Amino acid sequence: MNRWRQSVYYAVLIFASIAFWLLLDRGGALDGLKHEAMTWRYLLRGKKVSTAPVVYVNLDSETISAIGDKPWNRRIFGVLVSAILGPGEGQVVGLDIIFSKYGASALLDVEMAQKGDDFFGEVIEQYAEQVVLASAYTGVYSSITDETADLMLLREGFDDPEIIPFPEAPSYPIIKFGIGRLALVNADEALNKGPVPYWVPAFIDIKGSRYSRHLIDGYRGRMAFALNEPEIIEDGETLKIVDADGWEPFALPKNSEQRLLSFGIEVFLAANGLDSGSTEVDDDRLKIYKDGGVFRELPLTYGQSVEVNWFEGWDLDGRTPHVSMRTVLEKANALAIAEREGDDESLVYLEKWFVDQFKGKIVFVGPVDETLKDLAPTPFNRELVPKVGMHANLFRTLHDEAYIGRTSEVESFLCLLGLTLVSVFLAVWGGIGGGANRIFSVIFPAGYVGGAFLVFSTANFVLPIIAPLGASLTASLCVVILKLGSEEWQRRRIKSLFGSYLSPELVNEMVESHRDPELGGVEAEVTALFSDVVGFSSIAEGMEAEDLVRLMNSYLGAMTEVIQEEGGTLDKYIGDAIVAMFGRPIPAKDHALRASRAAIKMQERHEKLRLAWSESGEWPDSVIKMRTRVGLNTGIAVVGNMGSEVRFNYTMMGDTVNLAARCESGAKSYGIYTMMTAATLDAALERDPDIQARKLDRIVVKGRSEPVEIFELWDGSSDINVFLKGRKIYEEALGLYFDGDWVNALNGFEKSMEFELLYLKHSETVPSKVLAERCREFLLNGAPEDWDGAYRMMNK
Repeated sequence: MNRWRQSVYYAVLIFASIAFWLLLDRGGALDGLKHEAMTWRYLLRGKKVSTAPVVYVNLDSETISAIGDKPWNRRIFGVLVSAILGPGEGQVVGLDIIFSKYGASALLDVEMAQKGDDFFGEVIEQYAEQVVLASAYTGVYSSITDETADLMLLREGFDDPEIIPFPEAPSYPIIKFGIGRLALVNADEALNKGPVPYWVPAFIDIKGSRYSRHLIDGYRGRMAFALNEPEIIEDGETLKIVDADGWEPFALPKNSEQRLLSFGIEVFLAANGLDSGSTEVDDDRLKIYKDGGVFRELPLTYGQSVEVNWFEGWDLDGRTPHVSMRTVLEKANALAIAEREGDDESLVYLEKWFVDQFKGKIVFVGPVDETLKDLAPTPFNRELVPKVGMHANLFRTLHDEAYIGRTSEVESFLCLLGLTLVSVFLAVWGGIGGGANRIFSVIFPAGYVGGAFLVFSTANFVLPIIAPLGASLTASLCVVILKLGSEEWQRRRIKSLFGSYLSPELVNEMVESHRDPELGGVEAEVTALFSDVVGFSSIAEGMEAEDLVRLMNSYLGAMTEVIQEEGGTLDKYIGDAIVAMFGRPIPAKDHALRASRAAIKMQERHEKLRLAWSESGEWPDSVIKMRTRVGLNTGIAVVGNMGSEVRFNYTMMGDTVNLAARCESGAKSYGIYTMMTAATLDAALERDPDIQARKLDRIVVKGRSEPVEIFELWDGSSDINVFLKGRKIYEEALGLYFDGDWVNALNGFEKSMEFELLYLKHSETVPSKVLAERCREFLLNGAPEDWDGAYRMMNK
């Protein structure tokens, strides 16, 4: 092969490699690798120190155990903000929680909820310039504008502010016309192209009547019971609510303009006494003006999105302080009590605590508990962590002016071309000058990659890596292979070396490995646990609301702690009832034993609670005698994320779950406190033969045709010796009962009843009494003709 032809082949291979990698890059096939390379830039750079005085207040599991599950009374957040900005002397509070009407519930006390909204709105109005409230394009449908809240971006052709919908956001009375800072918490999913949120839309401009319609709709919903067929009408440049009686209680200017900025940017403006009117979009820059000059210039991607510089990930033990929202609320409550009672010593201590935590600080409040689903990885956290950290890092990006810079498309192409040509030159030169020089053709691209990481670490500038490296290595290897053998051998060698590296399936797998949770479930063996407080309605009726909340927080907190200690998954609270599963989402072969131990510990823990309540002297007799009923069943259930596309929960359903619920409610009929099925007991005994239980009955529950054996599970709240003596007599009588020997069974049940009355305290009945009554009934009226020992339950 002559030199000219060889040069032609070299040129063809070089530009074919460049074209190939450009095609992969432009077609999106490298997005996953580029996303991963970005993560490695951060990992090699390490966490970055910021002077921004950021503090996180976490809506964590401890807080949820204290305030309960959604929907929350917004008064809680009013108290939180007042405490941080009042005695805490905080600078700004950013609430990464969307307080929209869609977060309400038909089960919520309307009057209490409205009072909570009023209080929250008053706090927002008092600290209007220091509080930033979250809004988001979530795809919810708005009946008032007949459109969905979809994120519309300039690069997609949506450059007219009059067609941009209003996001899901707080409404009246939490915000009012011109009062209340709203900010976007959306990430730019299309630009991110991976699980870590690097880009966010910096701003969204909205123009027209949507803002006023959003507020007036909030007023209309709030006044629904006071207005007679209210309508929203246009009167010139005014929007009014007019009801059928001609009453016009509310009016707003019809048209206005809003610039909704990304959450971290809006918090930065609030921290510097500025608002969205201080911003200007100039081509690829978002300029922030202060004191007549440019204060910050934020580079934009596609004229709208901004890249977050991740100073740190989510680390509870890191540089940024973390405070549980529960702690702040408890301290705020204690401060109010100290002020009311004139406790100067406590007042001084608590005021100092708030000042120490929050004075001059930028406070980000966000959901941390994983059940709230506001999670994503960071460059420093492969696992899912709270997304509020993204907004705090955007704030730091602005505060420290540590903007991420990137090459333009032309500059990226020049990097790819230059690295490829130099690498090929070194490869060819190595072939002429010796093997040592050829090795340098591989070292040089590695040096470029190292330089790219160094540039990012020192200057926050992103040089392209994947496409230039791929093109340079491909071209270099091609020309080396060309020099060593035939074109066919060259092609096979390249395919062997790089086939998997270039495969689109590999990229797809990387992307798919970080998918968001989807609706759907799988069949799995689990043990379902249902618990309920005996006579809760009568207990609640005799107590003040504040005391009842305190009591249930103590009770539910203790019970939940026991469930979690045994590896159970809390499904939901239903008032005083608890639903939990064992064996999912983390599989456990001993889930039946874990559930059984949890039930035992729940009864024993409740016994300790009753003793503590009795010794405190502040609770009525009904609380001191309060008992818990627990039902357990093991079997196949459908487990997974169930609900709607907008909101869903990880839960379980199926006949197995229903039977566990029947065990809990059925325990009342027998006067016992823990009922389990044979399936659960057998599986538990396989793992721990020391589990103590007695056979209770064989029944057919309502809605089922097959009989099931049920058992009473013993726990340490009663005397084991009494239980065992009574069990022996009872189970002998039960055998006679199954055989239809009613007279001897009746005598046995009357003897075992004496033992049951010793440990089934406060029960209205006991199992021996129930079965003795059946024996008398069968002696008087005769047993069912098809008697097989199974009693048909007529009630749930």
